[in-house]
Amino acid sequence: MKAKESFGSRLLMHWFGVKRPFDEYKHQQIGRIGTNAYMILAVYLLVSSIVAIFVGQKHPEEALIGLVMINIVMVGFVVNIYILIATTRAHIVTREIQAASRQEIIKKAVLKGIGFGIYFMVIMLIADILMDWYFDGTSPLNSVENMGVIWPNVRSGLFFGATMAIYEILTTKVYKE
Repeated sequence: MKAKESFGSRLLMHWFGVKRPFDEYKHQQIGRIGTNAYMILAVYLLVSSIVAIFVGQKHPEEALIGLVMINIVMVGFVVNIYILIATTRAHIVTREIQAASRQEIIKKAVLKGIGFGIYFMVIMLIADILMDWYFDGTSPLNSVENMGVIWPNVRSGLFFGATMAIYEILTTKVYKE
């Protein structure tokens, strides 16, 4: 009988992109990668907070904006790219398939990429519309009708979807029978 996975295990599998089966090796590797990512963030938070205190004495608005932007870059890119590289090197995101099902897996990866691309495009479009409305006072209806707002989001959605489809295909390994 198969044991039911805990919510924490399912969350870890989703966050790190781990494929089933979720064995002890994968669990240990995720723990190691998570600890390393925490250590990177702990050192970064200490240094950035000290720098923000000193800069904030004379220029508080610039310090706040700079700290927020650097936090987004650090968490959004540096730590996530580290996690992506580390999980790939540890082979915990690799999925092994039979040669006969390769075409089916490629088709699913392309469909998944299309879904991710549409999702990303819509989220970025909503974010653009809300930021234009909040910062520039532009009417959301005018932003929706403006192709100058829509096309960059369509391009970014296409790029993101294609990237995710390629990643899914590259993390699939065909094993010999």
